[in-house]
Amino acid sequence: MKKFFMLNIVLFISIAAFGVGYERILTEQSSIQTALTINHDMLIQYQNIELASQKSRESKALYFPTVDLNITLSEFNNASPLIVSNRQSNTSIYLPAQNSDDIYYNSRISILQNIYTGGRITAANKLAAMNIEKVKNESNSVRNTVILNIKKTFNKCLYYREKIEILKNSQNKNNAAQIKNSVALTELIYNKSVLDLLNIIGLELNTLIAIEGDFSAKIKDISLNQCLLFAYQFRPEIQTTQYQESIDELGVNLLSMHRYPIVTLGAAQEWAGKDIINDKSNWYVFLSVDLPVFDGGGTISRVLQGKITARQSALARAKAESGIRLAVSKAYIEYDFWKQKAFENNLLGKTKGYNDADLEIIKNLNDAYFELEFTTGVQLDTY
Repeated sequence: MKKFFMLNIVLFISIAAFGVGYERILTEQSSIQTALTINHDMLIQYQNIELASQKSRESKALYFPTVDLNITLSEFNNASPLIVSNRQSNTSIYLPAQNSDDIYYNSRISILQNIYTGGRITAANKLAAMNIEKVKNESNSVRNTVILNIKKTFNKCLYYREKIEILKNSQNKNNAAQIKNSVALTELIYNKSVLDLLNIIGLELNTLIAIEGDFSAKIKDISLNQCLLFAYQFRPEIQTTQYQESIDELGVNLLSMHRYPIVTLGAAQEWAGKDIINDKSNWYVFLSVDLPVFDGGGTISRVLQGKITARQSALARAKAESGIRLAVSKAYIEYDFWKQKAFENNLLGKTKGYNDADLEIIKNLNDAYFELEFTTGVQLDTY
């Protein structure tokens, strides 16, 4: 019943909007939801997540055997046997000596299965899984930025909308020309802000919209320590650096695994000759052990490079944490300042009857609130 009631409200608003020539009614929440669906930066992040998922599937395929089928038809004339290398299939074809131009066929089906890789495949899959989580955190960081830009731009649109109303309702008859000019300039800034909002959302710039929402002060009783705690818990940038640090450490382990042998079990069935029906087939099974012995110190150097990269990631995480502490502290000071101003001017719960000073305080207060949300990584109204 509730969903049906909400659907009727949305339908009524949409019909009313089309009746006055608007294509969309935009609220703050609908702007955010639309942006998360069609914003270009978000679309890029969705593709990055899909790419990381495909790489993970590629890594999981290393657990399965490799099956190859090769069919070759040859016509040749040679006095002695030849071995022809096939670079595409990474195999060689034996051609016997013959003095005719008959068609000679060679077909082979083979299967290879890694039995032991020194932990390389397991490590590669862990790396792929960690990379997915890292990309998701990077996507959350972009998401938070998009939401911040939407909220601040929407707040700006509401601010200029209210300012236009105050100017139009001004009772000062002596400065009518000046008021008219101020209205025109404010409408210009409002229209430019609407274009910014459409651009951030990802809508066409010629979309006819109406802005719906109350311009009121956002007050939240919260301490600096709570904000810092939220930031350490929810800021995706911190989690991203932690994942990167783990990825680099695992990468070092993966490099060190190249010192271990690779054991492979393989089998193949081969048919060759001039008569595909009557010619006999050959088969073989093999066990291959590939043991690295000496590469000029290249492996040791790569391991040392990986350790340096891991240390860099640890330093980057410490730097990110320090930067986030600074950003949260500055955002909190800014918000607390404008909150006190709002209390002094009795703006708590007020939605109309503003003057120019009230509008300026509410705009700066709400911008500081949205910035504090961004620096903590959470929607503060949910806590």
